[in-house]
Amino acid sequence: MCAAGARVITEVYVIADSPTPVPPCGGCRQKLAEFAAPGVTVTLANLDGTEMRTTVGALLPGAFDAGHMERS
Repeated sequence: MCAAGARVITEVYVIADSPTPVPPCGGCRQKLAEFAAPGVTVTLANLDGTEMRTTVGALLPGAFDAGHMERS
């Protein structure tokens, strides 16, 4: 994504061949938090068509972001 020049994620769709919709791993959650606003929709799905929706903020509450580097 970054190599292609994109810097903002507007929606995420995670799909896997699993019995239930699978969430992204911890490392992926942090990267999503770096490039997507907390309210961005994340759809979790499996190959059977079961879907569940959540947000980036719900997947990684208290995520480290650029705001933690600012001094008042």
